[in-house]
Amino acid sequence: MIGRTSIILSTMLMFSLSIQAQKSPIGAELNYARGVLLPHRAIMQHLPQGPAQSIELRVFQQTNGSKAWHNTYNLPQVGIAVKGFDLANKDLLGYGLGIAAYFSSSVVCKSGFKWNLEIGAGPGIVSKPFDDENYKNIAIGSYGNAFVFLGQRFSYDIKDRLHLSLAMAFNHFSNSAYSLPNLGLNYPTVSFGLGYVFQKSIAIDSIPAIESRQKGMWIAAFGAGLKEVADPKNVKFPTFSLMVERTFGLSKKSSAAAGVDVMYNSALYASRNVDSNTVTALGNLQLGLKIGYNLHIDQAQIFLQAGWYAIDSNKKDGNFYHRAGIRYFFTDHFGTHLALRTHLFKADYFEAGMAYRF
Repeated sequence: MIGRTSIILSTMLMFSLSIQAQKSPIGAELNYARGVLLPHRAIMQHLPQGPAQSIELRVFQQTNGSKAWHNTYNLPQVGIAVKGFDLANKDLLGYGLGIAAYFSSSVVCKSGFKWNLEIGAGPGIVSKPFDDENYKNIAIGSYGNAFVFLGQRFSYDIKDRLHLSLAMAFNHFSNSAYSLPNLGLNYPTVSFGLGYVFQKSIAIDSIPAIESRQKGMWIAAFGAGLKEVADPKNVKFPTFSLMVERTFGLSKKSSAAAGVDVMYNSALYASRNVDSNTVTALGNLQLGLKIGYNLHIDQAQIFLQAGWYAIDSNKKDGNFYHRAGIRYFFTDHFGTHLALRTHLFKADYFEAGMAYRF
């Protein structure tokens, strides 16, 4: 499921952003990266066995200002990045592959020099996950995963369509608790590379006005997922979330949100009954009050949310939860919802569903 939803996410990001960049040039970039595996838990100290390395191929489209959101984000670059990893332990982790749709926005752009901030997400593969024979890999329990990276990139044009790049990125593989274990794999890397633009940008007829501040609206969303717990083992339990929120425009790029979540996690229900903490299905419902921040890129909405359990009979995960994800609206009202729900840095479950705004 994680692999399929990640493919949907990467395809949605690529086409929702780049298909509208008419008359924009296409380019490619090849990078070599070197970094480390971060053992973010004490029980992971045995996993790093040397440096992590990766080769990255990017195919991108450089927006040219033909859409209002191009100018809002200072002519960003959108594309697909394919990263092949040596995961720093060939015996226990093997190799990794991440395929991510990415968005790269300029912070500084002058005299052939660019400094960009970027984010990418899509499907990921780890060749040696945890199993009965590979039991020392306590980081990740599935071949198919989600792959996410955050980074910053410096590039300099050495010729008209040829550029050098230097980048720093934080790369993450996780299956969002779809299959245990799921501590995740984190790789900070530094890369350098060479890029080439195959064609020059074609002049546009007119430059659209920069967008005004985001409008406030109501959003209702539904998400479902699957999750494993330690006991009972090797069983996938469904999860459901119903979300209602009101957004408030902050700027042409962003908005704030406040709302209510109703959540049902059948894995939590099963594990509580295994622990002899008998609870009814209705008693397993959780109600949360939340606030959030939304970053708007055309019809896409990247969001971060923090919530407080107003009703939660479980109490084991604390009083607060968090959610990060993306929504893309195909029409004025209907869109997709993809998100990861967590308790701070501990993944709880992945949500895939639909959203409606009005």
